[in-house]
Amino acid sequence: MDRARTIGTMALALWMMATAAGCESYQQRKAQARLRYERATSQAKVPLARNYFEEGRTEDAQKILGACLTADPANAQAHLLMGEIQITQGRTDEAKTHFENALETDPRLHKAWAYLGSIAHEQKQPARAIECHQKALDLEPLHIEYILAVAECHVLQGDYDQAQSLLHAKMQMLPGDVDLRIAVANIKHRVGDLTGATADYRQALVLDEDNTEIMESLGYCYIAQDQWPQAAQMFERLAARSSGARKTAYQQILAMCNMNAGQYGRAVGLYNDLSVEYRDDAQLWLQMGRAALGSNEPDRALACAKRALALHPNWEDAIAVKACAHYLNADYVGAIDTFRSLTSSAKLGGFAWLMMGRSYQQIGQLTQAQKAYEQAARLTPDSKLVSMLGGHQESMH
Repeated sequence: MDRARTIGTMALALWMMATAAGCESYQQRKAQARLRYERATSQAKVPLARNYFEEGRTEDAQKILGACLTADPANAQAHLLMGEIQITQGRTDEAKTHFENALETDPRLHKAWAYLGSIAHEQKQPARAIECHQKALDLEPLHIEYILAVAECHVLQGDYDQAQSLLHAKMQMLPGDVDLRIAVANIKHRVGDLTGATADYRQALVLDEDNTEIMESLGYCYIAQDQWPQAAQMFERLAARSSGARKTAYQQILAMCNMNAGQYGRAVGLYNDLSVEYRDDAQLWLQMGRAALGSNEPDRALACAKRALALHPNWEDAIAVKACAHYLNADYVGAIDTFRSLTSSAKLGGFAWLMMGRSYQQIGQLTQAQKAYEQAARLTPDSKLVSMLGGHQESMH
């Protein structure tokens, strides 16, 4: 009987152990199933987190991503989005870690490479920046932002030829992309190839005729080449499309372009419009006075000069405009008196003596005129204007 009891006890113990093992195995399977579920759902929750982020619900997005990464630390998309969020919050080091973690799981995440390239650029690591941007471009060969990023890396390293080669190669595949052509034009402008830059800006403007960035760049290219009528055309278009402070800035440049293009009447009109808002700007009144001289409006020029001098007393440039206005008005005595106050000027002395000579000549005081011309020639011997007008001395003998 004792033997039978012992056998029964052992059998019961074995059954209990087997039952316990079965329970443990069941709990493990249940936990593993739960983990698989959480990992699977963590992938599905990332798009929701991105929607929250794009809607400005950053905190909600981070909560979801935190749960996703707890369930699946290797969730590449969750790391990528968490990195993007950290970038917007200025937490560059944390973002960098997330992007690197994302790439450990999925090295084909081109967006993560692009972000790492931007971080490297920000941290003054040019070699790393170009490496990361190039990897992003290798994965997405026609991605415009990646093309431009790699080109900019080459430019920053002074390798302009490499940058242009890349851009030209991509332009063959994307002939209608205006950003690539602008980038090529910008590089040419940067290295001083103004003719090439102008041609590329003009072609870019054909592709996008309302692009103000192109118009402005082309306008400055024209200015750099002294092509003032063309520059005026660009800035006139820009002024027409702008408002507020930007419109004012374009109008000021446009007025300057018209002045240099000999379109003095247009310049006067622009300065007159600007004077409504900038009535206490002496420089503006001076420029309007100069434009009025060019458009043969001596009375307006005189008024502008007086206004500039009221704001900026004893200003030599304004005194010169005033004197020239007297001269154009045939007030030669007034011109002589005004120019005389400039004869000791290092900048305008030669011009003042020259115009005094012209004024004396107009009123028949030829001896005084000759002396004035001689003074002008002595002060500015290389002046073409002095040489040209000084020829009048011969007619006085």
